[in-house]
Amino acid sequence: MEEYIRNNQEMLIIIYCFIILWLNIGYLREYRKIKRRLDEIASADELEINPYSMSLDIMVLIFNFFRRWLIYILAVMISGNPVVLIISVILFIFSLYDCLFNYTIEKLRRSNLLMYLAVADTIYIAGFVVYLIMN
Repeated sequence: MEEYIRNNQEMLIIIYCFIILWLNIGYLREYRKIKRRLDEIASADELEINPYSMSLDIMVLIFNFFRRWLIYILAVMISGNPVVLIISVILFIFSLYDCLFNYTIEKLRRSNLLMYLAVADTIYIAGFVVYLIMN
């Protein structure tokens, strides 16, 4: 199994990128519905989940690691390009800001940062996949 993974690293990374692209494109297609549903949530419903809990923070950070940050790390390590590093750091900072400060329903209603991050990630990942295929 280890030899299979080692021999097919790029193909596995491309498959992972396509899965994340599929998630991002699905999010972008459903963005208006998601925003509308956020507006329909009453503040009493919001209290069912404590947005200040440490366990929720950890879950959000783990989710973002697998959805965004792992690809940033892979792109920087594989390409070795300083421009890719700068773009990755910028995207990481914005996504970390979103994780740490847009944690309540009210803040999610007002913020469009998730949509902008999804667009940026989609372009970034598509470029990374093209880079992997061309090399």
